[in-house]
Amino acid sequence: MKKFIIILFAIFVLSQASLGQARENPFGGSREIWQEETPSERPPSKWTAAGLSLLVPGAGQMYLGNTSTAKYFFAGEGAIWGAFAGYRILGNWRKEQYRNFAAIHAGIRPEGKDDEFFEDLLYFYSRDQFNYWMHLIYRGNVPLYPETDEFFWEWKTSSAMDEYADLRSSSEKAYRSARTMLGVALVNRVISVVDVFRTDVHSLGDDAIGDSGELIPQAYLGQSSDGTPSFGLRVVKNF
Repeated sequence: MKKFIIILFAIFVLSQASLGQARENPFGGSREIWQEETPSERPPSKWTAAGLSLLVPGAGQMYLGNTSTAKYFFAGEGAIWGAFAGYRILGNWRKEQYRNFAAIHAGIRPEGKDDEFFEDLLYFYSRDQFNYWMHLIYRGNVPLYPETDEFFWEWKTSSAMDEYADLRSSSEKAYRSARTMLGVALVNRVISVVDVFRTDVHSLGDDAIGDSGELIPQAYLGQSSDGTPSFGLRVVKNF
């Protein structure tokens, strides 16, 4: 009789499990019902997206699934760093040019000279002229250049001196433009982070590409009439 009751109880438990019916918790007084639940998926974190956008503008948008907006930030970031590299290369090239030019037309020895030395070449026709005026004005409070071949210079013509000034100005302008690109890169990151927080992640599906007609803020890079870079903010419409 005891074995028969055990068999009936086992059959009852198996039948309830096979039908997938909920049953009460047999291990306590709780009336909670056991059910298999599929855990709800949490939306992607905007803070994580913001961190990604600080590293690479557009990465946060890509993480949120807004690939249409991400491509604008990726394109802008590529253009900014491409311009930075280009200006640095141009600045180095012009720097080599004006140093070699001064060696030919002023007789300097460019090796080991600091930037202050090359700046003095802009305003003084020769080393002796520099030493004369510095001594006359500052009365020994400013160090003078030693009267040796190592620090000698004397421009052959005033036109050569002017051409040197143009070459050096071109180099310095390129370096300033490269530094400007670093500022533009920072602005692009700020815009990308702001865009992350204004994105409605609940409206983006798994294959979301952004809403048609969406207005997207973007940093732009241009060039003024004198060749210096200009940048600012503009709004791009997503189609």
